[in-house]
Amino acid sequence: MSKKLEFLHIADIHLGNQQYGLKERFNDFGRAFLTAMDYAVDKKVRFVLISGDLFHKASIDPATLLQAVEGLGRIRQAGIQALAVVGNHDRAIYREHISWLDFLSEQGYLALLTPDFEQDGIKLRAWNGSQGSYLDIEGIRIYGLPYLGASTTPILKELPAAITEQPIDGTVFTILMAHFGLDGEVPGASGGISQEIIAGLQSCVDYLALGHWHKPYERQSWIYNPGSMEAGSMSERNWPGGYYHVSFDPASPKQFAPKLVSYKRRPFYRITFSVDETHSADQLYEKLTSRLEKEKLTLPPNEKPAVIELSLEGVLPFERSTLNMAIIHDLVNEIMSPLLARPKDNTRPTEFAISVDERLSRTELEREVITDLVRRDSRYQREARFWADLMIEVKSISLMKSSPEAIVAVLRERLQQQKTSPMDEAPPGANERGVLP
Repeated sequence: MSKKLEFLHIADIHLGNQQYGLKERFNDFGRAFLTAMDYAVDKKVRFVLISGDLFHKASIDPATLLQAVEGLGRIRQAGIQALAVVGNHDRAIYREHISWLDFLSEQGYLALLTPDFEQDGIKLRAWNGSQGSYLDIEGIRIYGLPYLGASTTPILKELPAAITEQPIDGTVFTILMAHFGLDGEVPGASGGISQEIIAGLQSCVDYLALGHWHKPYERQSWIYNPGSMEAGSMSERNWPGGYYHVSFDPASPKQFAPKLVSYKRRPFYRITFSVDETHSADQLYEKLTSRLEKEKLTLPPNEKPAVIELSLEGVLPFERSTLNMAIIHDLVNEIMSPLLARPKDNTRPTEFAISVDERLSRTELEREVITDLVRRDSRYQREARFWADLMIEVKSISLMKSSPEAIVAVLRERLQQQKTSPMDEAPPGANERGVLP
């Protein structure tokens, strides 16, 4: 009976990502990587594939390098081979400079695989201990293709012929490790490669080990992308984090079994709160407090403190200047106890529509516009018509060059009359307001 062989496929680790400027997020990305490496040691896998973006940026600090060395050192001590390709985040900034992945390869922590790009086409050469395009491990051949940006498509068209030309040398299973996204997997993402472009690889590649898109997906039983273990943004909050654990019998390698191992990442939550039914900032705070207390009850127990984005949505029916986002920030922190609260004001002012009717006079049209403008502020909704009429009257007597004393006298008279006359009909839920003397 042949011995079962296993490997780990991981990508988009982004060591060094101090997301939102938080040290704890820096630690989160490091812990995720170490967890995966400990899993590899515990399961006694034969090798680990890192399909790009081990680092979050090309220029890293010593703490980030220590995280990488610690994780890779653990599997090296266990006799597990690490193989990697350069992603768009961790590639060298300038062509003449080496990357930190080159450094790790020179130090023997991993085998950094890449084709040689020459004028007459790509060349694939066996790993010689310090460089190469592919490495053979117990009948498995692993090729590497780094992030190439716009050059990815022509290289992928050329690659099947180059792979087919290589001597087999007892190879029973072929892996291509590459850093590019598959078109259509992430809505709105640009630069993805179509399946038509990579179709030619299927005849010579058994397992396409992708990285780049942070969303896990698998296609046609030979294309696999594990995604990122930690969320890189709020838009990734619903994508599971993890890595592939693949096992197969070398005697029947085509019957391999990939399993996506879940990682319990730090939770990200987006709470949407509609402001349409509030008529003052104080009422908004009150209703938001009730909503947050209910949201807190839905959080799983013993969960890591979350990153919470609170989005205020809808039409703001009162003066924006009275809305204090610092108070909202404090409410989220006090009630939800998150790692980070990120309140966002996505509200818009009250929209008003005037049905232009040729039968309306200019004065009537002006009155309709001013009335709707006044109604934007909930404090004046009940008396919008009165204030509109008063504005028009003051405008008229001002244009007649009346004295300031005459204008003040008119204002006092109208305000006195308003005290003894019924208010405009109030909208549902509006509060009464005192009238200035």
